[in-house]
Amino acid sequence: MSEQIVVVGGNAAGMTAASRARRLNPELDILILEASRFISYSICGLPYYVAQVVGRHSDLVQFTPGRLLEERGIRALTGTRVVEIMPGRRAIRYVEVESGRETVLGYGRLVLATGYHPVLPRFVPEHGVGGLITFSRIEDGLQLRDLIASRPRAVVVGAGYVGLMMAEALIALGLPVTVLERGRQVFNQIDQDMARLVQEELERNGVQVLLETGASGIVEEEGRIRALEIGRGRVPCELALVDVGVRPNTDLAHQAAIPLGMSGGVQVNRRGMTELRDIFAAGNCAQTIHRVTGRPVVSALGTTAAQQGRVVGENLAGLPCEFAGTLETSIEKVFNLGVARTGLTSEQAFRGGFEADSVRIQSRDRAAYYPDAQPVHVKLVFERKTLRLLGGQIIGGGHAAKRIDTVVAALSARMTVRDLAQLDLAYAPPFGTLWDPLQIAANVALRKEDAG
Repeated sequence: MSEQIVVVGGNAAGMTAASRARRLNPELDILILEASRFISYSICGLPYYVAQVVGRHSDLVQFTPGRLLEERGIRALTGTRVVEIMPGRRAIRYVEVESGRETVLGYGRLVLATGYHPVLPRFVPEHGVGGLITFSRIEDGLQLRDLIASRPRAVVVGAGYVGLMMAEALIALGLPVTVLERGRQVFNQIDQDMARLVQEELERNGVQVLLETGASGIVEEEGRIRALEIGRGRVPCELALVDVGVRPNTDLAHQAAIPLGMSGGVQVNRRGMTELRDIFAAGNCAQTIHRVTGRPVVSALGTTAAQQGRVVGENLAGLPCEFAGTLETSIEKVFNLGVARTGLTSEQAFRGGFEADSVRIQSRDRAAYYPDAQPVHVKLVFERKTLRLLGGQIIGGGHAAKRIDTVVAALSARMTVRDLAQLDLAYAPPFGTLWDPLQIAANVALRKEDAG
């Protein structure tokens, strides 16, 4: 039997790394250590469990430790929190969460897939307060399902990915919902002009949105939250869900003197290797490269984590492989809209030093005369001189926003807006327009440059 591979973290990156390595080399001895009670679960599906679209939390769990061992030959220990890495001894120390018992375990190779920590605003006290929760683990979803049974007034602090999904989930359950956002717009992963469409959809469906409004404190009574303080006023609530961002969980790496990168994530090369021999890192704790800017970033997206994990798994199995980087592509359902983005926004391009321009158009997701045709909004960001595509955003009903995948392919191929305008895209009235909305936007960009 080969030396043991120990994976710290049993979700997207860690599970993918272990599974891919084992598939390529069935002789590998792989052990996953996970602090949670669950492995291999979909955090992205958790809002739909809260909204009762998904009936059981177990439906979000792909593998239990038993099934993982039986079907893939990989061992997993849940409820085990790694507390120290000892590179000089090629060992780690972990604690069993329930019993407190400590164990020192040797490794041949080590994979850090420790994910992220939720960022906690200053108003969140160190002691626990009933009804005040974050939303980064499956246990948070279980807790929230219990809390909503009493039909509380809900406040969502933060209008990012999770905040918007949870606002919709809570509205679907009939709860009054207020969203507090410290910034000037909801969903700052897109440009402000596009974000207005998202805010309008939230408000149209009963969500109260308060921009440039941050919580400064809490009002609690008998250990439970009763209101959030905002400026000189208060927002009454019995449930406050806080999601103002995340940071890479690099605590173990930092303590073990494993170098961190400029982005704050664990520094790795394109194979996922850290600067310490036989230690790898992948996922939300690890640094990668943005494919447009070429600069180091940390991605909080599960898709990026899984891709990084796959690359690490292949290298563990002896198959040299490199990760190309991320475009931070995402798509999200906000009531009746799909909201998608990839690459750079106009603001990000400006901050990145690009001489960038943009166009925004409104079209239809199918022929205007075809029943149920819906509006689709497209924004393209491109480099002014070269016309190189830098990013795109799409908002529309139905599956219109999945057109973002075409923009992803164009960015990956370093296409210009002229190249995008000339793509041979499929057309039939039930599925699109003669000129696809992406091509309409690309042609508007070309006309804009011709006029300039």
